[in-house]
Amino acid sequence: MTTTPRPLRIGNVSASRADRPSATAEFLAAATLDVLALDMLSDEAVLELARERTAGGTGYEPAVLDQLGRCLERIGTDGVRIVTNAGGLDPDGLAAALRELAAGRGVDLAVATVDAGDATDRAAALGLEGAEVATARHGAFGIARALAAGAHVVVTGRVSREALVTGAAAAHHGWTGSALDALAGSVAVGHVLSGGPGATGVVDSSTDVTRTTDPVTGGYPIAEIAADGSAVVTRHPSAFGSVTVGTVTDQLLDGVAGARYAAPDVVLRLDSVRLAQEGFDRVRMSGARGEAAPPVVALVAMSAGAGRPRRVARPLPQEKAGHAVVLPDGRRVEIPVPSETAPIGPGELPTPWAPRSVPGGAPVLSPLETVASVRRGVLGRGVNLAVWTWDDSAFAWLATELTTERLTELVPGLVGMELRRYLLPNLRAVNLVARPQRGSELEAGLGADLAAARLEIPGELLEVGP
Repeated sequence: MTTTPRPLRIGNVSASRADRPSATAEFLAAATLDVLALDMLSDEAVLELARERTAGGTGYEPAVLDQLGRCLERIGTDGVRIVTNAGGLDPDGLAAALRELAAGRGVDLAVATVDAGDATDRAAALGLEGAEVATARHGAFGIARALAAGAHVVVTGRVSREALVTGAAAAHHGWTGSALDALAGSVAVGHVLSGGPGATGVVDSSTDVTRTTDPVTGGYPIAEIAADGSAVVTRHPSAFGSVTVGTVTDQLLDGVAGARYAAPDVVLRLDSVRLAQEGFDRVRMSGARGEAAPPVVALVAMSAGAGRPRRVARPLPQEKAGHAVVLPDGRRVEIPVPSETAPIGPGELPTPWAPRSVPGGAPVLSPLETVASVRRGVLGRGVNLAVWTWDDSAFAWLATELTTERLTELVPGLVGMELRRYLLPNLRAVNLVARPQRGSELEAGLGADLAAARLEIPGELLEVGP
């Protein structure tokens, strides 16, 4: 890929082995894309791959062979490029299987791999005793290097959440590690796209009131990323769903803490991102500011839990993460650590928010969801409960009403937990980060009923009475 002023058009399919194998082919038949990010690794999927590997199976997700096998003729120099984390714990094994599949069809497929970051054998030494699997979450520049070298398919392990999108954007626009604002913008976009159909409001976790629900058909998202990192988020043209400021806000607030969000290559200032409805099913993301990359990446260990896998994260110095790429010609290239790093620092706003006047009117007892939505996301061993709304006056009320003490009253399960509240005025959001005490388990579904909590809401905020 070469530097070009033309926006990168990238789509995302979040799939699993349980999904219909034709999903990727259907997407590519209906949408014109430069790159497709095929995200097939959840925590549960990685844990399952680890167990299958222990039993003598592959360490990669075999369902990707069905997904890509139905559209090989669309992939290549004159077609779409694929970046996928389906390599799991064995990207090289999946790459070999893809080459064999393509050769059997007479397709010339240039495949590159990014180091899986598998640290299971040294998990105990790193303070993660009892882990069934542990992986370091690499950043974007291994993917970018592979695409720049002409790869048609880039196979990775469980890279950081946004890396598939950021790596493709960096290759397309020729960004280096010093392009902090552009990288930060693509991290924000990648965070939204990583939610798959959630970005178009068609899964249960999406709380935007405008959503259309059809998780079977799916409404996979697409982004058009410009050279400065700004982007327009839109969607698969033939599927259900909608793209609104609400659906994009909802996904952007999933699994975030303070005003600074750390990716391996850059720290995104969440307080800088602006969202605007540009047209039907088109939301513009702009204004992102980036700060120097953190000195560490996340080392994530998982083991069996009562419901979801038990997940523990530890910081791992960038230079110990072992980030390398094998290019299509077989050359192995080490990916250098960022030339400049800095601790992420506190998550609070650099400049405190000044409260505005709160709307008046006779208070009405009404559910919180009347004037706001709630996004519940996983954050390390805890959760984030982000309450966001649609206009500035409603946010002014939220910011004064939803103190840590008030949220504890509304969600009694928060009592005794480590709590921190962050304001994100640009997103009109109050974000509560809750972590259980050491040795304690997170209550299943904690905060799931917050939207239904009844509060005294100023009448001026209620367009329609309850």
